Amino acid sequence: MTTVGQENARMLASLLGIEEADAAERLDKTVRITAAPGLAGAGDEVRDLLERTIHVVHSDEAEPDLELVIGPVEPATYGPYLYASLNQRGVIIDPVPLRHSSEHVHPLLTALAACHIAAAVLHRVIGSSSLPRLALPLSVDFAELGIPERGLATPFDISGAVLVGGGAVGNGFLRALRHLQVRGTLAVVDPKAVGEGNPNRCLYFTSDHVGLPKAVTLAQAAQPDFPGLKLEARACTFGELVAKTGPVDTAIVTVDSRRARRSLQKEIPRRVIDASTTDARAVIVHSHSQPTDDACLACIYRHVPDEHARERSIAHGLGIDIETVRKGFITADAAARIAKAHPSVEASRIVGKAYDTLFKELCSAQALLTPEGRQVLAPFAFVSALAGVLLVIELVRSNRQAATTNYWTVDPWGAPIGRLRRLRPRVPDCEFCADDDAHSLAHSLWARSAEVR
Repeated sequence: MTTVGQENARMLASLLGIEEADAAERLDKTVRITAAPGLAGAGDEVRDLLERTIHVVHSDEAEPDLELVIGPVEPATYGPYLYASLNQRGVIIDPVPLRHSSEHVHPLLTALAACHIAAAVLHRVIGSSSLPRLALPLSVDFAELGIPERGLATPFDISGAVLVGGGAVGNGFLRALRHLQVRGTLAVVDPKAVGEGNPNRCLYFTSDHVGLPKAVTLAQAAQPDFPGLKLEARACTFGELVAKTGPVDTAIVTVDSRRARRSLQKEIPRRVIDASTTDARAVIVHSHSQPTDDACLACIYRHVPDEHARERSIAHGLGIDIETVRKGFITADAAARIAKAHPSVEASRIVGKAYDTLFKELCSAQALLTPEGRQVLAPFAFVSALAGVLLVIELVRSNRQAATTNYWTVDPWGAPIGRLRRLRPRVPDCEFCADDDAHSLAHSLWARSAEVR
């Protein structure tokens, strides 16, 4: 079984273009977190993120490689130090001591600050110029998030929404959503099982969950955080859910492929709130409501030539043809062919699994590489957690009719910049928008809802 440490080492090796052993050595670091009493929650949020990647020292058991000092409190070691100051305006992270103000910070904003603090800590202890650039001091201004006034204080009913995807960003979304006053019922949809590489970035999952259904596991693990919200697990695809229940009001999208997003758009949910990660380098946020004359989910994630390259890599690596890969999930016949090409794979255990999931698992286990020789791996925990926080913020903005743009790219190693939000136009050859029948159906389904809003 692939350990969390191995998964992180392979991710870092992929980022830096170095050997896995060298990457593992760079991650063999210890950090101590010292937080002021009023910022214990911030310390816990950062600890949860860092523990999935490096070692966090909980006492004086060892001298750490770095001490993170959060808020107005004296350091507990001889250093070196990284300081973080958090208030209602934002967070500042610096290697030199900072001034502090005593202010209550909303826990959702604390969760966002924790992602940026974790990024700075990892950048500091890994100490590689090959990582994405992170300049200190790093100052994050919460005003850049565009949260409507009282948007985080107003309770809301999320009934009618479906969380599509129970992976890393789906975990991050629920971890962030727990900080708001939310009620109702939320379906969690995912046909896959927890993979060996998931616990390094899925904050509700542990190694004991490997092999269990993602949707069920996530709903059960997160439910204690939501006293007023019922999480309903559905171990199926979004299309299968729509076939049973009819069109969905709001799809909160966290799936991990462009093809899956385009397929989801064809189910014509009234509203889409979406977030994705580009390895460890970017978080992309998209939202729209139907009917729209601007970009839909299929426009944002339109087909690109690289998709063929990835599908060819998966087909080549698994020993099957590309048309089989495009079907999405492994059939019994395909499982037999894959097992014949890979004797270490047991056919009965992979039926129903997604091709890209099996491919990533075999890459992580070093059972195969892409034809380019590069392993396909997922981002660190703080990147997925940041995507989850931004997804919740976009949901709040949409609820309050403040989402006047539909596309935002955020650098997880830098500060969110509000002016980078864009209103992207429809793509003329979009496979959904260019379909007159689909466009007419979207209008007939949701035009009245748009008028009410």
